[in-house]
Amino acid sequence: MPTFALDFKKHTTKSFNNNYFMKSATAFITVHPGDVLRDELEMRGIKQKDFATTIGMPASVLNDIVQGKRSVTPDIAILLEAALGKNASSWLTLQAERDLEVARQKEEFVQKQKDIETWQLIQDCCNVKYLEKYLPNGLGKTTHEKISTILEFFKVKSIEALRESFVKDVNPAYFRKSDKFENNPVNIFTWKHMAYDKSATLSRPKRFDREALHYLIEGLNTILYENENTIARIESLMNEYGIRFFLFSNQKGTHIDGFSFWKGSNPSVALTLRYQKIDILAFTLMHEICHVFRHLNPQDNLSTCITLTDVKDSIEEKEADTFARMSLIPAKEWQMFKERNAAVNPYAMPSRIREFAHKHQIHPAIVLGRYQHDFNIYDNGRGFDRSIN
Repeated sequence: MPTFALDFKKHTTKSFNNNYFMKSATAFITVHPGDVLRDELEMRGIKQKDFATTIGMPASVLNDIVQGKRSVTPDIAILLEAALGKNASSWLTLQAERDLEVARQKEEFVQKQKDIETWQLIQDCCNVKYLEKYLPNGLGKTTHEKISTILEFFKVKSIEALRESFVKDVNPAYFRKSDKFENNPVNIFTWKHMAYDKSATLSRPKRFDREALHYLIEGLNTILYENENTIARIESLMNEYGIRFFLFSNQKGTHIDGFSFWKGSNPSVALTLRYQKIDILAFTLMHEICHVFRHLNPQDNLSTCITLTDVKDSIEEKEADTFARMSLIPAKEWQMFKERNAAVNPYAMPSRIREFAHKHQIHPAIVLGRYQHDFNIYDNGRGFDRSIN
């Protein structure tokens, strides 16, 4: 077998030009190692047929490599290293770069790569686990299907539109850290849109009348006082006054008590009932009703008020708290009750609280809650039934 390896040394050596490792400015495809091999052989004046004989390779196989139709394998790289003095790993690096770029140009992989990037961006403004659990058919099997489902759910056409919606929807005042709970804006944003979706499935209530607040409170007070089939009756009455009402559970990582918002021609109120107690139901319900009648803007579909546990920083939240405390208990009578009982031992108060509640047709647990708040005494409620029936 002829030995051309020594003859190669007569020619000026040429190290691999860095251009071989650079991508084309137009096609973004790296050079095939066969191109480098062809240049090396031409520079050294070696014929392909003779070189094939030297390394013990069929001329057709070598020609396929030079033409870029065949890959350089580790075995071939070792032969090229022995014959040309070029490190085998360099040949394999060229081949690996070429294979990687070819794969990137395939439409299927281009789409998959784009989907992966989009999926990561989506998770910056959407809790995908919430939606996977909430939607009847989940999000889908592939990443592409999941992205399409999420964009459709949020009624947007692109990730850019979703991110814009997230930025517009988040009110920093609602997400200040509380002493007890930490509320993540991504979780809140996702939960709110789930509530929007739930509200859209409900039957349309009657026309909303902003002047009917007094009559609505009277009706709700009667329902809460009687405490029979309470939730269903509240829903029915709220619908009569033009407000969609529904219970909507919290998700892990959210600490929401209530949510009021305006979509279409009617407002909606969602309560989570994190605590199954009639007085907490009454307070949270009245709190959200205050938002509906005083704070929501029917001309703005982004107008929302969300009540987070232990977060009462905004003026609207403080006003709604005051309204909730005072809406079911007559202010004048309550002030007189407080003055008469200011010096009474708290543990002697249950009978007086029940008497006051019966006289004014208010559920005793609601009066108890107001007493405990105003006197800052919370351990005298034994014997009061606070359950929701």
